[in-house]
Amino acid sequence: MGDRDDIRQVIERAYIEGIHRDQDDEKVNAGFHPEFRMLVRQGTEIAKVDPGTFLTKVKERRVSDPAFFEGELTYELPLIDVEGEAAVARIELYRGGKHLFTDYQLLYKFDDGWKIVSKTYQSHQ
Repeated sequence: MGDRDDIRQVIERAYIEGIHRDQDDEKVNAGFHPEFRMLVRQGTEIAKVDPGTFLTKVKERRVSDPAFFEGELTYELPLIDVEGEAAVARIELYRGGKHLFTDYQLLYKFDDGWKIVSKTYQSHQ
């Protein structure tokens, strides 16, 4: 299996399944580096969200807005670009056919495999 396939698997398991489908701590911890930060633009400021906080926010939304999670979760990975031990991926995320997010994720390859280290996104909600 090549790097692009390995990266696809990490994104599918840790991000698609771990965060959005199952809210599974084990899957998230396996694919996200502990120093991962999601960079969230808030006006002219940038908030930095760690993997645990990211997962907690999704779990809280599942409780407060269960209807949001009713539609089928689908995604596209139109870009995985690898250069040595660094990579970038673009993910288009949909729920119930509605385009939710365009994500840009950065990954590094470590001794134990590829890890998601950062993310920015555009919300389409």
